[in-house]
Amino acid sequence: MIIRELYRQMIHIVLGIIIAFSVLYVGKALVFPLFILVLIGIFLYFYLKEHYIPIISDLLAICGRENEGGKGAVLFAIGLLITLIVVDIDSAFYSILVFAIGDGLAILIGVRGKLKIKYFGKTIEGFLAFFVSSCIILYHPYGMYGIIVAFIGACVELASKKIKMDDNLILPIIMGLILEMVDNHIW
Repeated sequence: MIIRELYRQMIHIVLGIIIAFSVLYVGKALVFPLFILVLIGIFLYFYLKEHYIPIISDLLAICGRENEGGKGAVLFAIGLLITLIVVDIDSAFYSILVFAIGDGLAILIGVRGKLKIKYFGKTIEGFLAFFVSSCIILYHPYGMYGIIVAFIGACVELASKKIKMDDNLILPIIMGLILEMVDNHIW
């Protein structure tokens, strides 16, 4: 279980960083390829429930969660796609970077955490991993606002299980919208 989650989160972090920097360098042109990826992912999600595809099925067996069938990866791509569509490039870059690193570290560290928050089904260590990594990423471009946004993001990640919303879907969108408000001096 822990090894599988390690593989899963390393893929989450690495792909998220690659996508974030792709957004920075390619911009909104990434929307169409990501849209195609989402469509393929949705097709594979349903197809793989009944069929075996070499490499893809094997990869899911190694790093997928039980009975998920790649759902998290599809929601990851959908969340990034929506973020790219609704916010500007800088906000998308930082929200995807925070999502990839913060969420990945929250799980990697939180899985071994000892201080449980029973109400949310998560750990204080995971919460702090998300918060601290997000502060490191957001402080330079956003200053004190970055710390506030990091805290909000950590709270969304913490509550995502309780409100029955997949953080792969909602976290990059919420972070992107908040960073967009900070950029436009709305907040």
